[in-house]
Amino acid sequence: MPIVQEGTASYQARKSLKLGRIVRWREIKQNRGLVSRISDAQKDFKVKQAKSSFYDNLPPNLSRELEDKSRTLFYAGFLERGKAQVVDTFMIYMPILYILTYVVVGSAQGFRESSWAPITGVLIYACIVALFLSIKGQTPGNKAYDLWVIRKDGKKVTFLFAFFRFLGFLFSGATIVGVLLPLWRRDRKALHDIMFGTIVLRKG
Repeated sequence: MPIVQEGTASYQARKSLKLGRIVRWREIKQNRGLVSRISDAQKDFKVKQAKSSFYDNLPPNLSRELEDKSRTLFYAGFLERGKAQVVDTFMIYMPILYILTYVVVGSAQGFRESSWAPITGVLIYACIVALFLSIKGQTPGNKAYDLWVIRKDGKKVTFLFAFFRFLGFLFSGATIVGVLLPLWRRDRKALHDIMFGTIVLRKG
């Protein structure tokens, strides 16, 4: 008789232990689920906060246009950027070259033989582009295609920042691959954008 009682007590003890483990496992799963939901909520809050901060930092004229026309922003593609660059070349760089060639130097041959004129033309072009970007956030070519150049945190670029970014653009163009990067990058960044932490946006 005592042996039977002892076996029954042992069975009940094992059953209680098993039930206790099941309860603890359920509690652990519930806690993990709660922690996971809290973590996801924190991530969503951080993402929303980052987006809010990004839009708060946008240039005022861009923010006003987005509010007035209820438009959204997209990364500018290779074609839009290329067309904007062509417009800038004809509207800004070509007049500079003309003035330097025929007004300052006096002839096309003299310009080609000059050691300072071509460099001066590029530097003047860089200064004008930097001035447009620091004031408006876009050059005439960018404006023609609704493109904006800003930092990755949404802030407008400064004059010196835009000037050195232009020099980075020259380096990017010299490598050829650097200006072609937007063709296969998801964020459509060229080499000089990666170097200086800028993005080119298009209004949709």
